[in-house]
Amino acid sequence: MNSKSTVALIIVSSAIVMMALSCTATTTPKADSTLPPSTVPAQTATPKAEPTLQPSATPAQTETPLRSGLTVYTHLHHIYDLAFDHNGYLWAAGVGGVARWDTATGAYVKYTTVDGLASAKVLAVAVDSEGVLWFGTEGSGVSRFDGQIWTTYNTEDGLVDDTVLDIAVAADGALWFGTDDGASRFDGQTWTTYTSADGLAGDRVDTFAVAPDGVLWLGTALGVTRFDGQRWMTYTATIENWPWSGPPNNPVESIVTTPDGDVWFGTQTMGAFRFDGESWTNYTSADGLAGRRAGAVAVAPDGALWFATDNWGMHGTLDGISRFDGRTWMTYTTENGLAHNFVEAIAVAPDGKLWFGTYDGLSCFDGVGWTTLQTADDLAHNTVKAISVSSDNVLWIGARDDAWNGGYRGGASRFDGESWTTYTTEDGLISNDVNAVVAEPTGDVWFGAWDGVSRFSPPSPDRDAPLWTTYTFPDALPGRKVYAISRSPDAELWFASSGGVTRFSPAGSGGEASWTSFDIYSDGSKYGETGYAIAVAADGTIWVGTWNHGAWRFDGETWTIYTTEDGLGGNSVMAIAATPDGKVWLGTDGGLSCFDGESWTTYTTADGLVYHSIDAIAIESDGVLWLGTYKGLSRFDGETWTTYTTQDGLPGNEVQAIAIGPDGAVWIGTRNGLARYVPASQ
Repeated sequence: MNSKSTVALIIVSSAIVMMALSCTATTTPKADSTLPPSTVPAQTATPKAEPTLQPSATPAQTETPLRSGLTVYTHLHHIYDLAFDHNGYLWAAGVGGVARWDTATGAYVKYTTVDGLASAKVLAVAVDSEGVLWFGTEGSGVSRFDGQIWTTYNTEDGLVDDTVLDIAVAADGALWFGTDDGASRFDGQTWTTYTSADGLAGDRVDTFAVAPDGVLWLGTALGVTRFDGQRWMTYTATIENWPWSGPPNNPVESIVTTPDGDVWFGTQTMGAFRFDGESWTNYTSADGLAGRRAGAVAVAPDGALWFATDNWGMHGTLDGISRFDGRTWMTYTTENGLAHNFVEAIAVAPDGKLWFGTYDGLSCFDGVGWTTLQTADDLAHNTVKAISVSSDNVLWIGARDDAWNGGYRGGASRFDGESWTTYTTEDGLISNDVNAVVAEPTGDVWFGAWDGVSRFSPPSPDRDAPLWTTYTFPDALPGRKVYAISRSPDAELWFASSGGVTRFSPAGSGGEASWTSFDIYSDGSKYGETGYAIAVAADGTIWVGTWNHGAWRFDGETWTIYTTEDGLGGNSVMAIAATPDGKVWLGTDGGLSCFDGESWTTYTTADGLVYHSIDAIAIESDGVLWLGTYKGLSRFDGETWTTYTTQDGLPGNEVQAIAIGPDGAVWIGTRNGLARYVPASQ
């Protein structure tokens, strides 16, 4: 993704783009576009003394009621970008926030949205000539941190798009931000945006590099562009030199310039390219590069090129790091000491050591051996899909699993208020991709996952270790993937799965435990329809949410189906919750619907809901509703709507799970981490 030039450092990382250029062939650039020269003359920036960087005591964001009562928990092992500041600290940006590392001692300081960061998913980091830190986030703009105050810039200020893929500091001191919709330049006062209409090869700008002569190179999804401050020159592939059938597009993931004036480009599927100013040379796995993707590239002090490679999502082909000294290729993987074979970023330290940002922390290579640094994180994974709080206030969460595609594994995490424990398939969990969690008063915890259901029974007087019991298809369940679980007052468990609805009746009064699956439609024609949400209403009826087939209600004998024709807001129902007064609240793709037993009422964005599609619902004891959507969190007290987003301190705007603890704390699960909110009144 990123390539940065700061003082004596060359810092590079990756994002998702490709490039295709002719192999060992002279490329004729397209006609260049002339633009007005930069208002600030190009010059070599003289670094100033950097301020001491500590967590901000007075964040620039307005102190909102949510932020003041918020605690954020994240997992910061997946690193997207790296940069060394002027004091020699290494800044690692990724999913979960940013960390400032003292690489000599292994100590670190972690920053999240609570401190003032715009989002907990950070894709890029750069250090400007004055030592100020800049962070590019996914969907929340850019954060500037001067060591005391955080300031956020977004599209309202002049940034072309709020997802920032890379940041570069130009020779004139201006900041450049690469986004999906073009490049924005900020000189400290004015924002200027450039797109393909101005001369860029493509609007998606994924990476930058600043050459020693001040020339700016921009890698886009459709080729490479060179900007000397006045003119744009673009290089792309042509139909003639495209190596396979189909339209030529050339996404570039990384760029670095070398002391001899060469420019190296890492691509998504065609390896690496070297441009000497006249001709292009392509290097692939046939030459010694470990994989076809070169997502990050850096130049070491000895002149060797280092590439982060893989085969772009092909299972089992995450190929580690390649080193090229001009003649010989050498590959390093986890077998050599690398923390993970999926590497997103490379940085060269002032002392010449190589640092790599991986899916599982930082790795350092000193020329002889490897060292790994990892944050002591809380969660199994930042994508929190399910939350349940037990009667004794112990938190359980279910997380997403990315191990199948080379990413970080998920699982289930337990938090007792002081320490975290994570459980995976190695402990007895049926799958590390957990969609649903229900903690019972007995201490047992149920997990609905990709391959079925797991039941966790805590240690007992006659058993020192927890007991895991697994229930699967077709013995207990009609489908393999379980999306939701609900517990009835009589201790029965109801499961919504890819095969429909199932009831578990525990053993009692001498009877045996039993599983019962239900045919939703009386004629059986729709048996096996997927259930995505489930809840038990105050009157004992069972409510099930489906995808595009409305909501189903079961009174013990008869199934009734409700759709938009009956008053339901949308036919895809992702969340359901019931209140003691008999009302049932349903989160749909068309708003929030309430059924009082006789009539339907639907609330939409026109009423104050932050987004029309709802993924999670939780209800406080006083009836206040909390609603999770793709664009933030909504709170509804029956009269007033309040919206909370990353601007208020949430780690992410995609809220997928919510639960209310017995102490009144609101737990909020997002794709970027977990938040706990305690109202000021408590």
